[in-house]
Amino acid sequence: MGYITYDQQTVNSQYAGQEVDIQTKVGAILKIVSLFAFMGLLGGFLVLRKYFFSTSVNSVSLNDSWGNLEFRIPYKNTLYENFGFVQDPRVTIPLKTIQGFVNTTFLLDSGAVVTTMPLQAAHDTGVDLSRAKRITLQGFSGVPAFAYLDKVTVKIGDAEYEFPATFTESNSTTYILGRKGLFDDFSILFDHEQRAIIISRKKG
Repeated sequence: MGYITYDQQTVNSQYAGQEVDIQTKVGAILKIVSLFAFMGLLGGFLVLRKYFFSTSVNSVSLNDSWGNLEFRIPYKNTLYENFGFVQDPRVTIPLKTIQGFVNTTFLLDSGAVVTTMPLQAAHDTGVDLSRAKRITLQGFSGVPAFAYLDKVTVKIGDAEYEFPATFTESNSTTYILGRKGLFDDFSILFDHEQRAIIISRKKG
């Protein structure tokens, strides 16, 4: 007596195919759930680190208790073409102009002798270039450039300070905050651990 078994094999093959499909779907779902769980854990860790473990300064803070001024400014992330993101010590402080005090961002440069600004800043601050002393500046490139020497007023905390400043003959010059004047009255700390600049007024 003969047996025909191909129908049973076909049925078994169909069930086997369904089992493979179910296993594939379950595996895909598990992978997706695992991915979301990992992202959730990572997000939670970043939030906890921000609030409980971070030592960086992420906003400007000012402490003027007991007459000891301390000004904390976070580094600014700047994208450079050849170096990627670099943390720059940029400071935003009020600069006195003919329109009143205007928040102005300077690159705090401990290697610069004097504060330097573009030509437009002279007009903005009311500097009379015809009365200003014309001098020659020489940067690290060794190429001399002409500039005008005068003074500007900035505000740190509630106090106003007058610094010597030079104005170049170019409007593309970076606003640079140099040592003369600022370093005479303040101690400057570049804190790379907290990624911040700490400006403290010298005592007495």
